Amino acid sequence: MYSAACDHLRRVDDRGSYAELHLTLECDRAGVVTSRDVDEDHCAAALDRWLRAHPGRTLTELVVTTSRVHNGSFAPVVDVLARHRPEIVRLGLGALLFPDFERGDHAPTTPSGDGSSWRLSVPLDRVFAAVPALGELVVQCNDIALVDTGPSRVWPKTAHLRRLVLRDEAIDPAVVSALGAGSFPRLESLELWLGRFGYGWGGSARDLLPLLNGPGFESLRRLTLVSDVSDELVDVLADSALGARLWSLRLPFGVLDADAALRLCERWSAFGELRRLDVTGNAIPAAAARALRSKAPDVVNLGRQYVHVDEDPYFAPPLVSLFDAWSSDTCDGGPRH
Repeated sequence: MYSAACDHLRRVDDRGSYAELHLTLECDRAGVVTSRDVDEDHCAAALDRWLRAHPGRTLTELVVTTSRVHNGSFAPVVDVLARHRPEIVRLGLGALLFPDFERGDHAPTTPSGDGSSWRLSVPLDRVFAAVPALGELVVQCNDIALVDTGPSRVWPKTAHLRRLVLRDEAIDPAVVSALGAGSFPRLESLELWLGRFGYGWGGSARDLLPLLNGPGFESLRRLTLVSDVSDELVDVLADSALGARLWSLRLPFGVLDADAALRLCERWSAFGELRRLDVTGNAIPAAAARALRSKAPDVVNLGRQYVHVDEDPYFAPPLVSLFDAWSSDTCDGGPRH
């Protein structure tokens, strides 16, 4: 839906030698919205014009988002980045609020054929290939995809990436496996919202093994996992190469219960470097929570637990903001850059 009246540029600060840029896939239009109010090609053209007008400018922050219509593909935007190869410190792609892929308050004009099937896609491997010097990447969508899925796939070099946040409603186990085969020599912090990993893909904790034992994460010390997976998760983490060197392990908003808390107590010695364990928002009963906290009161953060009488734990994470992701790494005793 190309229109000269569309303005995909939300905010720009390019007064100095560095710049910050915020664009949207959506076309400005008041009232109800549908997937037809997204024009990723028009958004990509706006980014292309800015990059042509500012050659060589370093972007300290580039954010391309959706706010009302979480539908479309970031592939055209990534194609523009691949052509220009700008230097970007922090890149954010996806929905401003996550997970927010229902119709919400905006009723489509054709309710039977629009809205409920919105899909927002980010080609992850092409992002890394387009901006190899990237320092931080945050993605919030419901289709983190790989373009190259062949057996001879070579993961793009990511020698400068220090922080990676991937939030998906149900991430494909193939993406996790591909990350495990990659090389991230400077990556210090990894946040994976696997989402409905078990329900959507039949995924299990063992699908994390390529990543947890991958040789390309020698600097990784902070790990966050948000998912509907509980069975074997503690043992898989404890037995992994990564578990023994983690400073911070966050497992919030999941389905950990009394059995998982007991297993954390039993395998505590496997996490010898741990300075922070966050299990906020799970389903750990009071007695099990107290026992876990007693292992290391200064390390364990229980937050609020959601225990439902006569019901199994269910996965229902809260809405989070893309901009909150920039500062979601809280102090855990490690160095800051």
